[in-house]
Amino acid sequence: MLNHERSPRAGASLRRADIDGLRGLAIALVVVFHVFIGRVSSGVDVFLLLGGIFFFAPQMRNALEPTGLTLVQAVLRIIRRLYPALVTVVAVSLAAALLVYAPVRWIGTGQDAAASLLYVQNLNLIHQGQDYAAISQDVSLFQHIWSMSVQLQIYLGSLVVITVLCAVVTRVFSRTATAARRTVVGLLVVATVVSLGYATWMTTHDQAVNYYSPLSRFWEIGLGGLFGLWVLGRRLPGWFTHLRWPAGLVGLVLIIGTGMVLDGAAQFPGPWTLVPLAGAVLVVLAGSETGSAATAASGTSGRVGVARLLETRVFQLLGRYAYALYLWHWPVLTLATYLWSERAGGEAAAEAAAAAEAAAATAADGTAPAVDAPWLQGITATLGSTTGTLVGTGVIVVSLVLAAATHRFIEVPLQQTSRPTRSWVLTDLGYLRSASGHRGKTVVAVGMVAATVGVIAFAPTGERVLAHRAAKLEARAADTDIYPGPAAFLQDAPVPEGEPVVPDTAEIRPLMPLNQPDGCYADFPDTEVVLTHDHNESDEECAYGDVDSDRVMYLAGGSHSEHFLPALDIIGRDRGIKIVPIVKMGCVLGMALPRVDGSDYPECAEWELKAQQYVLDNPPTDGVFMTVTRPTSMLGDGPEQIPEEYAAMVQKLTDAGIHTYAVRDTPWMMRSPGRQLDARKCVAEQHEGDCGVAQEDHLLPEDPSLEALVGMDVTHIDLTDAVCRDGRCPGVVGNVLVYRDTQHITNRFAELLAPEIERQMYGDTDDRASNG
Repeated sequence: MLNHERSPRAGASLRRADIDGLRGLAIALVVVFHVFIGRVSSGVDVFLLLGGIFFFAPQMRNALEPTGLTLVQAVLRIIRRLYPALVTVVAVSLAAALLVYAPVRWIGTGQDAAASLLYVQNLNLIHQGQDYAAISQDVSLFQHIWSMSVQLQIYLGSLVVITVLCAVVTRVFSRTATAARRTVVGLLVVATVVSLGYATWMTTHDQAVNYYSPLSRFWEIGLGGLFGLWVLGRRLPGWFTHLRWPAGLVGLVLIIGTGMVLDGAAQFPGPWTLVPLAGAVLVVLAGSETGSAATAASGTSGRVGVARLLETRVFQLLGRYAYALYLWHWPVLTLATYLWSERAGGEAAAEAAAAAEAAAATAADGTAPAVDAPWLQGITATLGSTTGTLVGTGVIVVSLVLAAATHRFIEVPLQQTSRPTRSWVLTDLGYLRSASGHRGKTVVAVGMVAATVGVIAFAPTGERVLAHRAAKLEARAADTDIYPGPAAFLQDAPVPEGEPVVPDTAEIRPLMPLNQPDGCYADFPDTEVVLTHDHNESDEECAYGDVDSDRVMYLAGGSHSEHFLPALDIIGRDRGIKIVPIVKMGCVLGMALPRVDGSDYPECAEWELKAQQYVLDNPPTDGVFMTVTRPTSMLGDGPEQIPEEYAAMVQKLTDAGIHTYAVRDTPWMMRSPGRQLDARKCVAEQHEGDCGVAQEDHLLPEDPSLEALVGMDVTHIDLTDAVCRDGRCPGVVGNVLVYRDTQHITNRFAELLAPEIERQMYGDTDDRASNG
């Protein structure tokens, strides 16, 4: 199909106005879909493909030509083009967030800002999805920076590989530049195919990681690189002239229609991503020159159809501002929606706080159960049709103005006006003096460094300040006359008004049970039963309560068993029982659960079998403490149930002579079906209402385990009366914060539950009670 006669422009610049316009179309799709549609568009995928088109060929020339840029220069050139605008947007957005958000959101926002400046935001989001301290956090103000992080990681890795491979082929093996080029292209083909295969496999195994992984995303950039190497800069056969119109039109339909038809959050970057990428390829081909050099010279092969449309002023302007507009639109959208929802007050503000940060990219990670479904219809579903349309339009206008200003005053002045002399920079004092000789650029560089240091230092500094505040508050928390907690419901203990809630709501990690910082739990990727500190890397036993006792009780299951550890720690010390946690995040004993997004969770299945075997091979003297009920859905929707697998596990323990303390799960905090409520943030932001849920929406009139576990060796434990009263299950009971997030109780509340749990476990005697 390809005519290998080089274009007259091939030796010079491959810049094409229609491709600049395609960038404009891509950013328009990203912004409009985020603001008004709330779905993943194909815009980011088109960006990745276009990035690959213009990346690999120049880097190969740099590596093979004596006058080409060195690896260090190539990296600095990329950073110089991207970083000034990024640090500006991140610093300004962080400052705005501190003015708008309550302190409870500051640390998370600061951490995401630092991750964005370090180009690891995609890895940060993967970690958050695998971290139970963060799994219910609202989506980041800098969520969108994941794509730039992925792109830079792929660029840096590719630069190193290209440089090293070309040096090895030409210098070590003394082969020609052509041989080196063919070697690089061959490796690029293999890497692209392998990456596509990996992304396809990960789509059904761990979409949460898949969406943000540079290994999964490489093939989109690699495909662009291959397309650029083989097609761009060459003339297509003359007969293709008549196909440019339909090719461009079909390509445009594929690009625009992708976000309407395909669920990119669940399917990208798997094989369905080929749909918009094929569309982008068709659009680029539709704008390519055709025929012979003579035909081109006669002007009969000029731009037609879609290519001419993309060369219009609107798309050219959008293409010019594409990078800055991408950076600005998401923080502006998030903060604007939050501010407008604040005007509504009360629970609406809490709802929109999560909704504003969810949007299309939120659904993309597949790990954020706190995401609010209304964002699937865009901003109008959050703020209403009229207000949403006005605010959404305003977001786009403000973002465009900020993008234009960023382009005019930051990007353009810092552009490199001439190609630098080849140098390894770091050891070239003359080059460094020349590069730093421009006073204005030096001032900008110093400013960027200062802003970077300030942003990166913000989160750890803020954590220390908040930790000091929390410690002062914790000193008062021991006074049960002021902070009766569950005793306010169980014993009608008086609750003083006007007291600050304990524990401090600003940071979630101090609210986690001790086994978390001790590393005494199996994390999401783990398959082994963790029995010693630091995830089995230490010799110190994972033990709580009376750690020297010969009496042993297992705390088994997932995080909904784990959050009772502070209570069992007290009970174990009181009764001379060693408490050994056998827990894995997102998993339970007796049932191989799927992930929150419904995908397979093979690590849970493997761990669960090993955990069962360990318990049966090493039976505890004092039984197993575990939750035996759960919500109907993985997201926490009611009503509660006891899965058959749970009952079968208890029966298996009974058959083995092991007693079970069967705990009824506490209600999950839900706004409505599929939409979780972060009670800690709701309380911290002092919204109206009780930051709780209706009891009947989540709990049945009677504990379902009473009937399901009849005849088994169990002691039933039901804490409903400690967390619910008069049909409501609030976020605060007795001046004590009940939930640290959407579903897990705080350490302090669990400690205050110890007397009630002990009473239900043992009654008034030291003997084990059985009511099975």
